[in-house]
Amino acid sequence: MNIEHQFEWLETKTEYREVRASKHGDELRWLINRETILNHTTGETVTRAALRHPGICVMVPFLDDGRILLMRQYRYSANEALWELPAGTLEGREENARMVAVESPAECAARELLEETGYEAARLENVCECYAMPGSSDELMHIFFAYELTQREQSLDVGEVIYELRGFTGEELIAMIAVGNIRDAKTLVGLFMALARRPEGVRIAVG
Repeated sequence: MNIEHQFEWLETKTEYREVRASKHGDELRWLINRETILNHTTGETVTRAALRHPGICVMVPFLDDGRILLMRQYRYSANEALWELPAGTLEGREENARMVAVESPAECAARELLEETGYEAARLENVCECYAMPGSSDELMHIFFAYELTQREQSLDVGEVIYELRGFTGEELIAMIAVGNIRDAKTLVGLFMALARRPEGVRIAVG
């Protein structure tokens, strides 16, 4: 049986809508649903919670000297300041109990890079896409490399706390990853993609 016809959503109930204040007004970010699904192959019915998300963009900004720009950003859920790549959520709308993006990943990447770091990229390269946590969410991460940066003006959103912006060499990043100083998953994905393009590849000794 074709997988598209194997599963049937019998019932979907939206339990929570994440609406955040921003400088553009209130924004709907994601939904948390309770969804009941029938597997026509086995006859089994399962109920799962699902976070329905429009997706995010993660940018790897390359400075003129080849260093990669990271931010040290405070995260409320973790109650920590983490070294991260700039990233942001695609603008979206609710449609049939799902979140639908209303801008392209490239538009989101350019906007979020400028707002969070103050840098404008002359060139963006979409290098990969991956699911953040497919066991419970349809959030898709779009990873971009950002080149030919021009310094403009940072414009943080409501509630964003970024303590520091700093460029790191590949060797510095590998050392930070090895000792656990970079623990944000989306940042690790973006950095591994960038470091893998080096002629010597990625060599991380852990433990």
